[in-house]
Amino acid sequence: MIGSTRKLRAGALCAGVASGAFLWSAMARAEIPLADPAKTNGWEVTTNGRVDAYLSWVFGESITSENLGNLIHPETPMSTDRYNLLGPQIAIQGNSIPGGPVADPINDKKLSSPRIRGGFASTILAFNIYKQISEDLKLTVKQAFWAGIQNGLKNNVRSYNDTANVDWREQWMELSGSWGALFGGRRVALYNRGGMRMNWILMHQHGVGHPCDVDSTGTATCGHTGVGSMFPNREAQIGYSTPEMAGLQLTIAMIDPAMIDSDWKRTPLPQFQSELTFHKGMGGTDEINAWGNGLTQVIGRTREVQPSPGTATPNGIPADATRNVFGVGGGGWGRFSGFALGGTGWYGKGLGTATPFGNTAIDDAGTLRTHFGYLAIANLRVGDLEFAASYGSTNCQETAWDKDPANPRNLSVIKEVRGIGGKIAYHVGPVTFSVDGMNLHHRWWRGETQVANVVSAGFLSEW
Repeated sequence: MIGSTRKLRAGALCAGVASGAFLWSAMARAEIPLADPAKTNGWEVTTNGRVDAYLSWVFGESITSENLGNLIHPETPMSTDRYNLLGPQIAIQGNSIPGGPVADPINDKKLSSPRIRGGFASTILAFNIYKQISEDLKLTVKQAFWAGIQNGLKNNVRSYNDTANVDWREQWMELSGSWGALFGGRRVALYNRGGMRMNWILMHQHGVGHPCDVDSTGTATCGHTGVGSMFPNREAQIGYSTPEMAGLQLTIAMIDPAMIDSDWKRTPLPQFQSELTFHKGMGGTDEINAWGNGLTQVIGRTREVQPSPGTATPNGIPADATRNVFGVGGGGWGRFSGFALGGTGWYGKGLGTATPFGNTAIDDAGTLRTHFGYLAIANLRVGDLEFAASYGSTNCQETAWDKDPANPRNLSVIKEVRGIGGKIAYHVGPVTFSVDGMNLHHRWWRGETQVANVVSAGFLSEW
């Protein structure tokens, strides 16, 4: 059931969604100096950030408030047994409209809920520290705090005058020179970094997109995360980037390994990610960007499953079993004379609908589920006006255990989450006013559906 599995929360994953260094690379032009290097022994300190606020309205048809799917035996009139829904990690549920004097927790699915919330990236305060140690050695340190503006949930109740969630999102250092760059700390990871950056630049830098869920209480919303885009996460890591050569750059990182769940929580080796990028500027705002990336990690079992002939686990699962989670992805986008077009795609096993090692990563028989997704965005900038449109789809394949009639959990696994988005924005110096929307459609493998619409309007300031 969704309620008993890990959801994607804006503060946890979205979850932070528009995370990290790739966002700030686009905003570096706005850094404000806080120190004079001539008076601080060569140390340079700058700040940048943003504040935003949106009225975001979610309406449509939610899943059942009890997180249950269709009847297992619809031919039996008195049957009450329903499938347990698994996924997605991003939920649209809550505040269903009762269909009569007495609310029906199973069949009341209509949804209408307004929120005042932050955007794809909400309130941010960042500090950048630089020191030229020698002619060919520069130190860069990033410290960034993110905060949500919306009230949070306490005991499933959104209380009045709640305090904002604050996330110390970036804490990293980098040593760079003609030989490349060595970095370490907590920063955005590499798998689908290019796809998330495309989503940020072309679509949701000024907007909300997917709100993560009705009552998300975190420091960011989700944009297209889980709806065609895989979230790269912010991870503890040590890595190296080569010097850029003819627009090409390779980055590799060793990352703190992740667990899937309480049964698959042995991590015998670090996680490894890499990304190869290409960038070419062609004067003015015209540019071409492309990337390819990958992820791999061994995950281990900690509990034995006894052999059970005639079931989906006839041979059991040994306690020392291991699986290799992996993902590959790539894409590109370009801008020419104000018009930009881009696309990205990803594929892997043991990933999830929005993030690697998610709640649909593996089944109870020890088989990694296959996931894939794709996202396309078009953007047009005419003076201070900006228009954008997008389409994304995230997919999860059933395993033999999911389909097996002997499966005692009676699961209905998420099949697809797709979304169509649009945006209109008007830029006035450091302030941007925008309206964006997304039509979301969820389908599960047992036929359950959910349709929701999100319309958000507001403004932000960046420095």
